[in-house]
Amino acid sequence: MAPLNLIIRRTAIAAALIVAVLSGVVLLWWIISPQTPPDQSEDVFGLSVLIEKASPDLEAAIHQIDVWLRQLVEIQGVTPELANIAAHTLLAFGRGEDAARLWEECLKKDPKYLPALCGLGEYFASRGEHERALGYFRQAREIEPTEPAHAVRIGQEILAQGRLDEVIALLLPVVEESSQDVAVLAILGQAYLQKKSFREAIRLLERTVFLAPGFTNAYFGLGQATAAMGEKALATEYFQVFQALKKRDEEAHRELLRTKDDVRDTRRRLAEIYTRVAAAFLGAGDPETAEMILFKTRELFPESGPAMELLAWLYHRQGRRDKCLGILEVLAEQRNYLPGQLLCGSLFADLKMYPEAEQALKRAVELAPQQPSGYAALAGLYLRWGEKLPEARRMALKAVDLEPSAENLELLATICIACGDNAGAISARHLARLAGGLYGPDEPNKTFP
Repeated sequence: MAPLNLIIRRTAIAAALIVAVLSGVVLLWWIISPQTPPDQSEDVFGLSVLIEKASPDLEAAIHQIDVWLRQLVEIQGVTPELANIAAHTLLAFGRGEDAARLWEECLKKDPKYLPALCGLGEYFASRGEHERALGYFRQAREIEPTEPAHAVRIGQEILAQGRLDEVIALLLPVVEESSQDVAVLAILGQAYLQKKSFREAIRLLERTVFLAPGFTNAYFGLGQATAAMGEKALATEYFQVFQALKKRDEEAHRELLRTKDDVRDTRRRLAEIYTRVAAAFLGAGDPETAEMILFKTRELFPESGPAMELLAWLYHRQGRRDKCLGILEVLAEQRNYLPGQLLCGSLFADLKMYPEAEQALKRAVELAPQQPSGYAALAGLYLRWGEKLPEARRMALKAVDLEPSAENLELLATICIACGDNAGAISARHLARLAGGLYGPDEPNKTFP
């Protein structure tokens, strides 16, 4: 079962100013109308600044968010988590300066509150205050040193300033620890390319396009590096792929502009905020209110994957099998939504609906063929099911090939035992101990037991 915090973290954060809603006003007003009249005298998080210039339907939505946040304040007090939700509400509707003020207040209460550090870093980076942004990104990395995303943001900022040696010193150890992070590979490859270390650049960028075949700019870098190495034919191939992908990206952008729908965009942004509020009520021990908010979220924006994930998780946790299945069946139809397919695989398996779990996880593998998570989940499913053990072993080997982590090697060892391959299990378990740093300094770790 997917942990609640992972579901919450997957929720996307919008950052652009919402323009006036042009249609669907009556329906939208009904969906988002507040349960109780807001009390303007208790503007705890400063959301009234959004209401002053909002259209009627958007005003109702912001009132509703404010009502829910004040209900949570009555339960928990003013916490960094609630201030963070309000900050993202302000940011989503173009009030970045007010969002930054709330994040700064969060840090006064908790100097290590990561969402505030990351939010302030992004805010100041968007304003061109790069050194100030770097300070926040570096603080975040000090708190969470194993998270590649922090190193990526630092790397992006210093690469833009041409500080190539700093980029390499920062990211080379990260690549050694997390060789599957596409952003890390791409930034480090670009740094080597600018330093004219073409062989290293080619090695890193080839790994990038292996893991992410649609990474447009990586092909341009490969074309530059191979051309500099005198490999003209190969460079031509890379530049041709780059041009084809660039054309695809431009066409997708034109289609996005052509089909832009302000009403839909407003609903999507509100759905993201509603889902965050629902997660906060779950954390406060009020699943009934969380469920009600998620119902409103689905009415507002039926395609909201994160809302359906959270609702399915809630029903599964409560043992409401039929309700959970109803949500999973809808979520499974979102065939291009990778987190949803992975969650369907996990929860269908918990419900012992193994064929349905297999279908969902196979779709996850199709969506991300170079990511290990789908293969590992499918291998674990077959092991749990007690079926297709040779296929389980093949999936586990693929996961290990993509990411030789201790977890994936332990999975392979367990499947080897189930297949009767004790020698393979011993080898995999030994490698798992090496990968996980489980040997003490005096233990022999160079030979198999």
